[in-house]
Amino acid sequence: MAEAVDQAQRQRELSKQALVADLDRFEAKVRSELDVRSRLRRDGVRILAVGGAAVVLVVGLVVLRARLRHDDEPAVEATSLEEVRAELREIRRTLEKQSKGQSMVQKVALRAVGAAGAAAGNLVARRMLARQPSEVQAGKVRESAR
Repeated sequence: MAEAVDQAQRQRELSKQALVADLDRFEAKVRSELDVRSRLRRDGVRILAVGGAAVVLVVGLVVLRARLRHDDEPAVEATSLEEVRAELREIRRTLEKQSKGQSMVQKVALRAVGAAGAAAGNLVARRMLARQPSEVQAGKVRESAR
């Protein structure tokens, strides 16, 4: 019986040593996985390829979207200031009709859109005046002074 006890103790010691060795290997593996430098040395090319492919994909999508959007935009026609004012008035009327019966947030958003539209109309009018020859602008100034 003493031999069986000794053999069981030896078996237990061998199991402990095997577990310690497994634990050391597992700890080394975890450390190597968490070490950024060794990971970059090992997987750097793969990471670079995936990152490059992602950048190419994003740039391609942006360019494609810009091309498709550019083709859909109507050409800006030269209009008079009166036509721009009339269109802005019509937009304001439409927004006012739609704003009845809406929540406060929607009303504020619509007013912000209306203000942005007015600012855009003002900008368009200024650009149109800047494009007109200076003689035409001088003639209008003279007419308004009379």
